[in-house]
Amino acid sequence: MTLLEPVRFKPAGGVLAAAALALGAAPALAQSGPERGVFVTQIGDGNEATVTQQNADSLARVAQDGNDNRATLAQKGPAPQVARIAQDGDGNRVDAQQDGIGTAQLGLAQEGDANSATVLQRENGADAQTLAAILQRGTGNTVVLVQDGSDNQASLTQIGDGNTMTATQLDSGNRLEWTQSGDGLADLRITQTGGANLQVTQSNTGAQFLPPPTPGG
Repeated sequence: MTLLEPVRFKPAGGVLAAAALALGAAPALAQSGPERGVFVTQIGDGNEATVTQQNADSLARVAQDGNDNRATLAQKGPAPQVARIAQDGDGNRVDAQQDGIGTAQLGLAQEGDANSATVLQRENGADAQTLAAILQRGTGNTVVLVQDGSDNQASLTQIGDGNTMTATQLDSGNRLEWTQSGDGLADLRITQTGGANLQVTQSNTGAQFLPPPTPGG
């Protein structure tokens, strides 16, 4: 069963390329207005999903395939919020919250086992959007993302085992793409407080590199 396919967030004024997700597990009924409501699909044993929505126009899609996965999502504030969450594996956890007078869009995909993500997003601009796309593929990965401001974007990807991430974006207009590929890469921790644009890539194949030979050595 395929739960994930790559998509791109396309906010006004820019494109956030992200390995986010579109969940086709529960097709929406044809409707004239924007899609809204809660759609949950769970396959396996011991999975739990809890979704709270304050705005009637908010959208949440949750698909969990595996065992003992937990998904908790709270969509608060007067603006409609959008979230798509997929977990494919065992023992994954996500605790996400969206809030503010503007719209926050979250795409979260966790493939593998024992991955955990805690996300807090708040959009403080009525005509702006806060975006996040988080993909973890492997085992024992952890992401903590806090965006509290306006027009902040993030795309965090971990592929491998035992990687951790901490990213905090405050104020407005921050851009971040952070990719870790490998196992046990260092947690860089990133804090941006307005108008910053940062892209970090870490890759560890496990290869050992020797220093170049010295003359006559």
